[in-house]
Amino acid sequence: MDALVIAEALAARYRTGTLTPPTGYGAVRVATSKLPNAIPTSPWVLVMLPQGEIIFDGGGVSAELEYHVLFHYAKHTGDLGRDMAGMLAWIGPLLLATAGQTKLGLGVTEQVKSALPGDFKLAVFTYGGQEYYGWDITCTVILRDLAVTLS
Repeated sequence: MDALVIAEALAARYRTGTLTPPTGYGAVRVATSKLPNAIPTSPWVLVMLPQGEIIFDGGGVSAELEYHVLFHYAKHTGDLGRDMAGMLAWIGPLLLATAGQTKLGLGVTEQVKSALPGDFKLAVFTYGGQEYYGWDITCTVILRDLAVTLS
C-alpha cells in the first residue's frame, strides 16, 4: 500500500481535463497531495494525509483510509452572495469526481476497491492572513486483499 500513490491518484480526479467545472466557472488550476510552497491560483485542490484503519480478519487484510480533499474556491471577496453561489455550483462536480473511476486506476497495483466521498462541509481556510472559501470533502478509500505476511 503506497499512500502517496493513492493520494496523487485521488488528486488526479480533480485536475483540469478530468473534472469538468460548472458552467461559467474556471477549471481547477492545481490538484495535488504535495503541499505547495506558495498558494496556487484558485480554484485548487489539496489532498491531505490520510487517517484510517487496517482490518485483519480470517479472509485477509484490508484497510480503510480517509483522505480530506480540500477544495479552495477563492479568496473572500466581500460579495457573500456571489461567493456562496460559486460554492454551490462546485459541490456537485466535486462530489462526483471519483464516480467514473472509483478504483482510481489502482485496482490491481494498490488493491483499491473504491474511493468515494462521504462527509463534506463548508470550510474557511486562512493563509497569510487571507481567507479562502472552500469545501472539505472526506473521501474514503477502501483497500482489499493487501499482501501482508504475519508470523
